[in-house]
Amino acid sequence: MPLKEGYHILEESLDEESYPHEKTLDETFEEMKKISTMDTFWNACNSVQGLTILAMPLVTSFGGYWFLFGITAIAVLSNYTSKILIQCLYEQFPGKGRTRVRNTFADIGDAFWPKYGRLMVDATKFLELIFVATVNPIACGEAIYYIVPYLPVGKQLWILIFGLAMIPNVFLSSVKLLSKISMLTIFFALTNFSIIVAYCLGHSASWKAEDLQVFDPVRFPLALGVVLASFSSQIYLTVLEGNMRCPEKFNAVINYAYIAMTALKIGVGAFGYLTFSGSVSDMVSNNLPLGLYRITVNIVITVLSFSGYSLPMFAVFDMVEKSAPRYLTARFLNQDGHRPNRPCVVLLRFVLTSITILMAVIIPHFTLFAAFIGSGTGTAIALVFPSVFYVKIFYWELRWYEIVLNVFIVCFGLLMAACGMVSTGQQLYLTFSTKDVDF
Repeated sequence: MPLKEGYHILEESLDEESYPHEKTLDETFEEMKKISTMDTFWNACNSVQGLTILAMPLVTSFGGYWFLFGITAIAVLSNYTSKILIQCLYEQFPGKGRTRVRNTFADIGDAFWPKYGRLMVDATKFLELIFVATVNPIACGEAIYYIVPYLPVGKQLWILIFGLAMIPNVFLSSVKLLSKISMLTIFFALTNFSIIVAYCLGHSASWKAEDLQVFDPVRFPLALGVVLASFSSQIYLTVLEGNMRCPEKFNAVINYAYIAMTALKIGVGAFGYLTFSGSVSDMVSNNLPLGLYRITVNIVITVLSFSGYSLPMFAVFDMVEKSAPRYLTARFLNQDGHRPNRPCVVLLRFVLTSITILMAVIIPHFTLFAAFIGSGTGTAIALVFPSVFYVKIFYWELRWYEIVLNVFIVCFGLLMAACGMVSTGQQLYLTFSTKDVDF
C-alpha cells in the first residue's frame, strides 16, 4: 500500500473524540488569547474604582449620611444594570440554548433602535471615555503640584507635562497586556487607599459622628455625579465578558468587584471627611501633612493615574478604529479592510490622546470634571441605556415588577442627570469667570 494512501485511510479512521487536535486548533488558539477570571476581576475593579475615590471625602461633606446612603444605592443599581446589559448580548434559541448574538454595547443599541441606536451609544461612549481618561493627567498634575509646591511650576504645566508623557499609550494593542496594567493599577490603588485609611484611623479620636449630619442641597447633586462617574463600568463590560474564558462566571466576578470597591469608597469617603472635616481638599491625599505621608501617597497616585489612563483610552481606540471603515476610503485601511492601516492608527490615536491632554489643561479641577462625567454621559451609560435596552429587547419575557424596576431606574437616572448638570453647570461658570474655585 502506498504511504500516502495508507495515511489517508488512517486519518479517516480517527474520529473527532480520539483525534481532536486538527478541528480544535483555531478554537484553542482563540482560547489562549482570552483572559482568566482573575484577570477579569482586576479589570472590573479597575473600571469601578477610578481616581474619583480620592474625591469621596470632599463629596461626603456635601451630603454626610445621605451621601453614604446614595453611594450604596447607586452601587446596587449599577451592579444590576451591568448584569442586564450583558444579558442583552444573548438570545434564547430552541435547541441551541442561550447564544451570544451581539458583541458590543453599540450592537445592543442597534437592536434597541436600528437606525440610530448604534450612533447614540457610540457618541455617548466616546464622550464618556474621553472624559474619564482626561481625569488621569489632572490627577497626576495635582499630585505632583502638592508634593513640590515651592517649585516655580504651576498646576496646569504639571498636567501638560504628564499628559504628554501618556502619549506612548498610542502603541497599546493587547487586551492581556491591558489586564496586567489593570492588575498593577489595582495594586497601587489598594496600597494608596490603605495608607490614607490608616492615617485617618490613626486620628479617629478626633472624629465626631455629628459631622456626618450635613446636607448641602446645592452641591449634593454634584456629589452624586461624582459617584456615578466612579460606577459607570458598563462601558467596558461587553468587551471584558466577551474576552473571558469562563463567561458564565461574569455575574459572580462583577459582584465581588462591586462589593470590594463600594466598601473602599465608603471607607475612604467617611474616614477622610471625619478626619479633615471642613478643610477637606479636592483630592484627600492633599490633606495629608507635607512630608513622608503626602510624598508617598502622591507618588503612588501619579503611577496609578499613569496606569489608569490606559483602560479608557484603549476602549476609545478600539471603538474609533472599528468605526473607521465607514468613513475612510480603501487606501487608508489595512488588507482585510476592517481597520485603518498602521500610519492611520497612530495618527488617530495621537489626535485622541491630544484631545484629552488639551481638555485636562483647560479644566484642571478634579472633582468638577468627575461630576460633569457622572451627571452627563455617566448617567446614560450606567443607568438609562441598560434599563431602556433591556426592557425593549426582552419586553415580552419580563414580569411586571421587572419592567417597573427598570422604568424607576430610568426616571431616577434622568432626574440625577438634570440636577447634576445644573449644579455642574453653575460650577463650570464659576470656574471660567474666576481664577479658581473652592469646591
